Amino acid sequence: MTEQEIRNMQPGPDMDILLEVELFGKIRGGVGRNGLVGDGRYYSYPRLLSRSWEGAGLIVEEMRRRGWNVAILTRADGCGVGFAKDGQQYVADSTSAMHAVAMAALLALRGGEQR
Repeated sequence: MTEQEIRNMQPGPDMDILLEVELFGKIRGGVGRNGLVGDGRYYSYPRLLSRSWEGAGLIVEEMRRRGWNVAILTRADGCGVGFAKDGQQYVADSTSAMHAVAMAALLALRGGEQR
């Protein structure tokens, strides 16, 4: 998946599944938008990582556990989020803070365009 494809993703099941796999090490099962994630033995629907405050918190905490610094800037018209580590910084903007957190994390994990 390219950086532009990540930036074009909307919050929802596809982004949640990608985060479960990339960030939390789950295995993808099932097909399409109703995909499941699990540990190879048990599967469930993905958590609402890109669509809830709880999900954004889980993302931030896991990224911090992996050594990433996080900056969140809220504005009247949206939110900017950046993850930085080892001199590399990945930034995403969205009208939704939860979406911006999810997008910035995916960019950082995938080594998207640095700013």
